[in-house]
Amino acid sequence: MVGLLQRMGVDSEIDVTETCLRIAALQECDNPRTSRNPRVLELELTAKTLKTILSSIPDEITDRRAFIEVIKGIADAIKMLLAAVGAFYDALPPGTQKKCLEDQKRKFITYCRKFSDTLKQYFRNNDQTVVFSSANLLVNQTNLILFVVHDVD
Repeated sequence: MVGLLQRMGVDSEIDVTETCLRIAALQECDNPRTSRNPRVLELELTAKTLKTILSSIPDEITDRRAFIEVIKGIADAIKMLLAAVGAFYDALPPGTQKKCLEDQKRKFITYCRKFSDTLKQYFRNNDQTVVFSSANLLVNQTNLILFVVHDVD
């Protein structure tokens, strides 16, 4: 996306980090097959919910009360996603690639903590760009969880 904006000559006019975050909810995880596993479907739905809430950050960040509500929504969506990952993990038969999913879940939790630290930093210095960057990283980690789940399923 950055390369395309550079070729068009508008990369200096558009905040790419903010734009990527705004379109995060529109991104679909490229999955060549459709799962009928209800746990996977629940996981996909909770991931979509999290990405949708994260993509609303640029619209709500300037209104402190609305932004705090968005943060609460993000926290709830993260809890739901982790619960869905846990349910999927517990249902996996022995001998599957549980370790890959467990490792990705740990990375996701690490990025959640970084996002939380970034929010604390934002409330001290009002730098929106770091929040957008951190939220984009969380979107990417959410997509990586989906990739691992689809691979294991």
